[in-house]
Amino acid sequence: MTIEAKNITKTFGNYEALKEVSVTVPSGKLVALLGPSGSGKTTLLRIIAGLEQADHGQILMDGRDTTDASARDRRVGFVFQHYALFRHMTVFDNVAFGLRVKKRAERPSREEIRSRVMELLKMVQIDWLADRLPNQLSGGQRQRVALARALAVEPKVLLLDEPFGALDAKVRKELRRWLRRLHDEIHVTSIFVTHDVDEALEVADEVVVMNQARIEQVGPPDEVYEHPANSFVYHFLGSVNLFHTRVRDGQVHLGDDVLDVKTDGEEALVHARPHDIEIAREAENGGWLKAQVLRIHTIGPIVRVELLRADDQSLSEAELTRERYAALRLIVGEDVFFRPRASKIYSAP
Repeated sequence: MTIEAKNITKTFGNYEALKEVSVTVPSGKLVALLGPSGSGKTTLLRIIAGLEQADHGQILMDGRDTTDASARDRRVGFVFQHYALFRHMTVFDNVAFGLRVKKRAERPSREEIRSRVMELLKMVQIDWLADRLPNQLSGGQRQRVALARALAVEPKVLLLDEPFGALDAKVRKELRRWLRRLHDEIHVTSIFVTHDVDEALEVADEVVVMNQARIEQVGPPDEVYEHPANSFVYHFLGSVNLFHTRVRDGQVHLGDDVLDVKTDGEEALVHARPHDIEIAREAENGGWLKAQVLRIHTIGPIVRVELLRADDQSLSEAELTRERYAALRLIVGEDVFFRPRASKIYSAP
């Protein structure tokens, strides 16, 4: 099912949660709504679900206007961050609940319900927990119960609000990979809210980056990461080094390098990721900046090097492989040269 949100605006008192937001979710895709807290992600998700009403705009599902339709009529499955399981019910009964409360004419038989629930529990790999109560489960197991319950009513759309936000890092990583595999099996149009960049880039087919009630960029994870639409997206998707420069005749100077820019401003910011920073002891050709090694941190497979620039005393950061660090044999306090291998340039605010 294709979902279209058209010019959605929503306010809560004087607070504007969404401002003329439009986005299309292709049928069968897994889409991430990514952004900082307060950017409007959950509000948009709840409006798509029918749990909130927009002040203005439309929600279309397969071209049909569902703006005023109830969540039940939209055939939406919703998974909450904190599971919202019935504590007095077993895992089996929690998953069966949505089937048992259907109208009599639509309600499956007892045998059909049992077969459907056990099939779902097996699919989410917790069929052996069918008789347990929620308080006897781990956080990751509860989240799988919540997902199975949402799928039990055979929704046309699956919506997940920070589905792994309450879990520890290791379990969260395992479950997001599992969700990706599950989606590849069932192909239900799915949208999940997250503020975790790695989660969005690893799991989603498309990423919708939101900020201050608006959409900043929409695209496949690789495209959004490699070609950020603006400085906000670049910053939000990872660590960044900034180099302040002046624009002259459509060019900026970074060290001895001359870079072409597309900006009408007088000042520009060169953005470079730490893993794109190259360090050397000798400036062999153009583009190198002099700095002092301030700190060295080893973090798993990478070595993070903090650099104090000689020209303006600003800080920059480089991430090296252990092999490259071993070859350089850097020492805190020594002078080195560095430059970005790749960078993006945006107008200074």
